[in-house]
Amino acid sequence: MSVAIADNHEMTRWGVRSLVESMKGTVAATAETGLEAVSMVEEHDPDLLTLSLKLPHLNGFDVLYHLQRRAVEVDVLVLTTCEEEERVRSVFEMGASAYLLKQDSLDELCRAIEAVWTGGRYISNALPEAWMETAGGTEHRDPCHALSLREREVMQLTAEGYTSREVGEHLEISPRTVEKHRENIKDKLGIQTLVDMVRFASERGFLPDSRVLRSRAAAVASRSPPVGSSRQDTVARSAAR
Repeated sequence: MSVAIADNHEMTRWGVRSLVESMKGTVAATAETGLEAVSMVEEHDPDLLTLSLKLPHLNGFDVLYHLQRRAVEVDVLVLTTCEEEERVRSVFEMGASAYLLKQDSLDELCRAIEAVWTGGRYISNALPEAWMETAGGTEHRDPCHALSLREREVMQLTAEGYTSREVGEHLEISPRTVEKHRENIKDKLGIQTLVDMVRFASERGFLPDSRVLRSRAAAVASRSPPVGSSRQDTVARSAAR
């Protein structure tokens, strides 16, 4: 069993790795951001991906979206702190095989991995089993469905407080292309400003935990706005804090 781990917490990555290796599995690679997770799966082709939902740069929902749209053959075990029914159902509707809470025991994580490895599905004992049932048609209820993967990447990086130039550097595109993507996002979501974009991402739980954002905000605050940043960028950075 080859496993890839995507989580921005070192302790979680260490714990999952230790468990997998005790089960005679191998850890093909680890990732700390959603963008790294996508590249990791494409490069290493693991049997199983353990995935946090609140990853920086590209959240776990969008990683699932990418895997689903490109029909990538990998079982996904979501490992998160989120206990909301809507999120749980969405994860299974997007093709995940298991949903565990980070407060669950290692024994339960072991059972979940074994269930997925033998072709089954698994949900945390702390959550109703009925939440694994999928209603279908998620794409018609989710306003994010209209966004391309690149637009989702731009939206999250913007919400995390990155300027147009910095987003472009992460995605290897020009600041002008970033601005074009931002305009498309606003049109598709029916929002008006970058602050609205930050608020949208935050309300949907797409942003990483507060420690990541505080670290990012401190880095931004320590310097003057870089060349190529706009007034809207400055406003969005403030909102991200």
